[in-house]
Amino acid sequence: MRPDYFSNNSESLCIEDLALTKICEEIPTPFYIYSQASIEAAATSYLKNASDSDLICYSVKANSNINLLKILAQLGMGFDVVSVGELKRALKAGATADKIVFSGVGKSKADLTFAAEQEIYSINIESHHEIELLKDLPNKPRISLRINPDMAANTHPYIETGKSDCKFGISELEALEIAKTYSTEEINLVGISAHIGSQITDANLFIELAEKLKALAAQLKDLGHKIDHLDVGGGLAIDYQLEQQYDPAQLVKDLKSSITEYDLLMEPGRSIVAQSGAVITSVITEKTNGQRDFLVVDVGMNDLMRPALYSARHSIETVKFNDVEVKEYEVVGPVCETADSFGVGHSLNAKAGDQLIIYSTGAYGSSMGSNYNSRPKPAEILVSKDKFKVIRKAESFEDLIRLEEV
Repeated sequence: MRPDYFSNNSESLCIEDLALTKICEEIPTPFYIYSQASIEAAATSYLKNASDSDLICYSVKANSNINLLKILAQLGMGFDVVSVGELKRALKAGATADKIVFSGVGKSKADLTFAAEQEIYSINIESHHEIELLKDLPNKPRISLRINPDMAANTHPYIETGKSDCKFGISELEALEIAKTYSTEEINLVGISAHIGSQITDANLFIELAEKLKALAAQLKDLGHKIDHLDVGGGLAIDYQLEQQYDPAQLVKDLKSSITEYDLLMEPGRSIVAQSGAVITSVITEKTNGQRDFLVVDVGMNDLMRPALYSARHSIETVKFNDVEVKEYEVVGPVCETADSFGVGHSLNAKAGDQLIIYSTGAYGSSMGSNYNSRPKPAEILVSKDKFKVIRKAESFEDLIRLEEV
C-alpha cells in the first residue's frame, strides 16, 4: 500500500499526475521529491478542527526548505523553531511573527533578544537561566514554560523527550518556583508547553498530557499569571510501512474537547511532511557477499541518515516495472560505513541503472543531511499536479569547498 499521492500503472509510479520516469530523465539521481497536494492535505487535517485563536505550528526541523514553509504559511499555519536560523527561515517564507514559537534547551542571550525583537507568539523557556537572560529586556516578550511531564512516549530513546531524565524542559515543581519568584511585572508568562516525543502511536497520551498541563495552568493562574494557551507539542506517528493511518483531525477535535479554557497549540512536523516526500535513487550495481545479496545505490547515509541513526526502515520499490527476477536484497549506499544501509529483506526486481523509490522521507531526510565523504547534497523537487520544479539545486564540488580557505 502506498500513500494516496502515489499511484501505480503498468509501467511506472506517478506522483500526483506526473510519471516519475519523466522526472528521472531530466534530474540526475539521487534527489528528494515532494508532493504539494499531500503536504496541503496533511496540514489541512490539523487545521480543520482548530479555531481561529488556536495555533498549529509546523515543526521546522522536520524539513526546513523555504519553499515548503511557504506552502504551509499560505495555509495559515504557524511555525515551531528551535534555532535563530529556523526562525529566520520561517520569516523568510512569509510567516507572521505572532504565529511562531521558539523552543530549545540552548538558547543564547543573542538568540532570545532576536526572538523578542520579532515579537513572536511565545518563547518556550527551558531553564531558570533563560528567565534571567530575558527578564531585563524592555519589551517583555511572551513566554511559556516548557515542562518535562515525566511521561513515556513508548518510542525510540533518541526521540523520547518527556521523561524526567531527558535534557528538555523543567519539572512542574521548578515551573511553580519560577511563577512564584517572578512577578507579572517582571515576566509575561502566558502559556505552558510540553513535548513528550516523536512517533507517538497512542493518541490518548496527548489527552493525558493536556490534563497535566491544565492542572498546572490552574496553579499558575492562582499565582496571578495570565495563561492563555496550552502547547501539547507534536509527535503523532506515521507508519513507515504504509499500512496504517493516524488521524490528526480527530486528535485536534479530542484535544479541543479537553482544553476548553485555553487556546490549543500543537507542533506537528513528521506527520505533515514525512509521507509527502520520497527519495529517488539509482542502482549502481548488484553484488553478493557470503550469503547476502546487495543492491548498491547512489543515495547514502549522509543524504538519509534515519536508518543508520534510528535503525529505521523505509519501504522501497522500483520506479518502473521490469521483468527482472524478484530477490531479497540488502539495499546499501556508497558511503564508507557499514551503517550505510537501508535495510535487509527488501523484495525487489531491479538491476544496475534502475531507479528505486524510498518512501516517507519528507521528514528528517534532507534536513539532517550532511556532506560526509565529501558528498554533495542532492537536489529537492516539488511536484504540483503535472508540473515539477527544483526547489533546491544539487550541490556541486565547488559548493563543498566555498567556505574553505584554499
